[in-house]
Amino acid sequence: MEQHEVIETIGSITKMEHLRSLEDNVLENSLVLASVDPFPGYRTDQDSARSDKPQSTYIILRYRYAPEKINRINKDLAIKRITRCYPSFGEILTRDSILPCIRLKGIDDLRQIPMIQDYFKQNDLKLMAYRDIEGSARIKIFKTFKLIEIAEGLYRDLNDSKKIYIKIPHAVNWKRFDYISKKIKFNLKNRNFDAALGIIYRFCGPEDVIRIYDHDKTLERALLLKKHFIKQIKSDMLISANLNLPEF
Repeated sequence: MEQHEVIETIGSITKMEHLRSLEDNVLENSLVLASVDPFPGYRTDQDSARSDKPQSTYIILRYRYAPEKINRINKDLAIKRITRCYPSFGEILTRDSILPCIRLKGIDDLRQIPMIQDYFKQNDLKLMAYRDIEGSARIKIFKTFKLIEIAEGLYRDLNDSKKIYIKIPHAVNWKRFDYISKKIKFNLKNRNFDAALGIIYRFCGPEDVIRIYDHDKTLERALLLKKHFIKQIKSDMLISANLNLPEF
């Protein structure tokens, strides 16, 4: 049986989600945003009956803090078993602001949120005051990855086998990525997958990737999506070069 090297590394994922402010199960006058649909590009027959319970929550901080400080606090939070989910830090880009945040993914009981917020306050993290927010926003999460390379430039997430990462030849800005993703979906028979932009760090430097969330976990499906994304990105690069279009 072929052995695959396990890759443990760090990086980030950038995606779009629909967020709303939570009013219950949070500290008074604090801002916590919830997403009930973490993979908006993927749909199932059960979506119409989806629970209102958020699948990801974002505790909003008043200031940006050093990643090392946040990661040490998050590690202690997990060690002390205040929550079973391991938090990740990030930032949310709204139309008029950038909100530093700590994401709690898959939290079992929303009543844990005030306890977690209080622990952050005990460790000198300032929480942002409540604001009424609802709408789509771009989210960048800095996280750790545990991967195996299942084909050249194609990784499988060992923590969630429904996620793959496609290595792409160069960075793509969000507007072009969104356009390319929609174009690929239009030309595929099975359009049911969610895509996001990412970066993973290797010994030789950062690799730009596209994260795919798909319940079809076959290698054939992963290779098909890789072929379409690489083809479209290279085509887009050639068009930009011929027209001398700037990157935004």
